Amino acid sequence: MVAPSRRADSPRTLRRLNVPRSVEVRIDEAGAPNALRRGSGWLRVVEQLDRYRTGDRWWTDQPIARTYYELLLEDGRSVTIFHDDLRDAWHEQRYG
Repeated sequence: MVAPSRRADSPRTLRRLNVPRSVEVRIDEAGAPNALRRGSGWLRVVEQLDRYRTGDRWWTDQPIARTYYELLLEDGRSVTIFHDDLRDAWHEQRYG
């Protein structure tokens, strides 16, 4: 966590970095994403660049089980999204 840079808050004010945002995803027959909603339209996935699974905190009451996808969209952007396998929800992971 870091202090917000655009506000004159107290130096002790913190905010979370890289918080995932919900995203609408269309999937193919195999369950892989093939389109993402952007604004009022959909962008097609041109290529799946990477896919990996992660599991953590299995010993707590809030475990994590996610399948991450790095995707190339038809507008040339590369995005990282993940499927929350425990809650059946899609999120976009932004970095920076």
